[in-house]
Amino acid sequence: MIEPRLYRAAFLPALLALIVAAFSLVGRPAPLPQTLAADVLFQGKTAAARATRLVNALPDRRAGSRGDRAAGELVAREFAADGFSTVLDRFQDDDGLPLMNVIGRRAGASRHQIVIVAARDAGSVPDAPSSAADTAALEEIARVLQGTPSRKTITLASVDGSTLGELGIHRLLAKLPDRDKVEAVLVLSNMGAAGPKVPPLQEWSNGSQRIGVSLERTAALSESEEFGREPRRSGAPAQMIRLAFPVGVGAQGPLLESGLDAVRFSGSGELPPPKRKQGLDALEPDRLGALGRSALRTVFAVDQNPEPPEHGPSSYVTIAGNLLPQWAVSLVGLSLILPALVASIDGFARARRRREPVGRFVRWLLAAVLAMVTGLVVAKLMVVVGIVATPPQSPVAPDLRPLHGGDVVTMGVLAALVALVWWIGRRITLGRRRNRLDVAAPGAGCALALVLSCVTLALWFVNPYAALMLVPALHLWLIASIARVPDRGPVPIALLLVGLVPLAIAVLYYMSRLSLNPLEGLWYVFLLVTSGSIGVVAALCSCVFAGLFVSLVSILVARARRPRPAKAEEPPRPAVFGPGGYAGPGSLGGTESALRR
Repeated sequence: MIEPRLYRAAFLPALLALIVAAFSLVGRPAPLPQTLAADVLFQGKTAAARATRLVNALPDRRAGSRGDRAAGELVAREFAADGFSTVLDRFQDDDGLPLMNVIGRRAGASRHQIVIVAARDAGSVPDAPSSAADTAALEEIARVLQGTPSRKTITLASVDGSTLGELGIHRLLAKLPDRDKVEAVLVLSNMGAAGPKVPPLQEWSNGSQRIGVSLERTAALSESEEFGREPRRSGAPAQMIRLAFPVGVGAQGPLLESGLDAVRFSGSGELPPPKRKQGLDALEPDRLGALGRSALRTVFAVDQNPEPPEHGPSSYVTIAGNLLPQWAVSLVGLSLILPALVASIDGFARARRRREPVGRFVRWLLAAVLAMVTGLVVAKLMVVVGIVATPPQSPVAPDLRPLHGGDVVTMGVLAALVALVWWIGRRITLGRRRNRLDVAAPGAGCALALVLSCVTLALWFVNPYAALMLVPALHLWLIASIARVPDRGPVPIALLLVGLVPLAIAVLYYMSRLSLNPLEGLWYVFLLVTSGSIGVVAALCSCVFAGLFVSLVSILVARARRPRPAKAEEPPRPAVFGPGGYAGPGSLGGTESALRR
């Protein structure tokens, strides 16, 4: 059903798009110059002593606890003593748990402001190298800034509810004055924890928004002044995965998604240290001092620069030191989707002209998609009625919402429900025996190819990076469904599985980064979907894609089970001399009996 010449010709715009993308690469904005040395200002031993006193006085500082509130009041007194106008912002989570943000603000010569954030609530007891060290580092920065004049307004925020899904950050975004004048947000995280020799900057959002290039380079330059070299950056493939399937663990995720320029300094990397390394013996004063000075250097660099850090493109991929903006990625993705869309429309039209029951095949596909959507709706209802605890509003470290036996049962029930709805929908749409729909027919593949092309195009409008990741599956599954390929053997299996390779790489990448096994990974996706971290449109596109995958497997299995056509019998050989007949000696003359005498 595929017309090869039309399919090949539709790839011509992709060549032009690749050329345009190659010429769209732009240089990175320069980092802001470093100013004050900061090595004599922020003392790691002093900050570590603050953290030790906090742990000894208030070992349990989990969100909503008395220790958490008492720690907030201590921070408020420290801010006020250091000359910051301090406000206690009290609020509650959905379950009525009392939480509190502590906001310290000192006006500068300009209303443009720099925000420094640290989470105060602990994920465990005593949580010394993480929340205690972060709170101590924030207090130490307040002490340093007490006698240092600033051009711009400085805002310090000790936020609550970070372990519940960054609730304090969302509250800060709602209450922060002059939000449009925020030039940079620096997040202090796991400041006293062990980790990579040069802690990588955490700069990933819960959307396609990325950190401003100048701020990222300034923070990296500040770390290089303290650690001897700049932190390692993600390669282009990892960036594509992050932008296609955005999961920003930490406070910088919702901050970047809201449009603010934010970066997180974390001693342990993306995740907090394991619970067995949360005692006072795990607190590293030298590392706390180096990270605190890196953050302070960044504050001074942004403050002393008269202009805000140059952002560059709002979304981009770094390739060989240059920036590939999102519009170029979108252009390449659209040009690669176009050939599949043209070929699928042409194949669908051919199937209709041959009077294939394409309408019934589309209904059969929608039944599979409906099964996936049913699972999505039921998962959300489980949260609404309280069968599953309310998921975090923003992505959190997996250890904060670990997988339990009841969660496995929940996912098993959902899987069984999806399978049951799919089976019922299949029985209804296939029909009875006399008028049973043959999914091995060409019309089924044509309907699937058209729906797959349309859903990939729809996803392109939502997230062009994700659509580009699906392009291999789009073309390989198109060939498997409507091209002339063998019904049996390795070819259809290879086309089916190779299309999943980019998605499999993305899954393995996140499992490695977040230290998840397959079951924990499924539970984490469940939390992302039910919390809304994965948007409704993206979730629906995922349901359609999963339904089409199951349907394609059904088509390929039906074709493999189809009986082989009987071989045609060879026609009998002619009994006369001539072409195809006897060609032995004497047939063309030349023997003695054939010569003239």
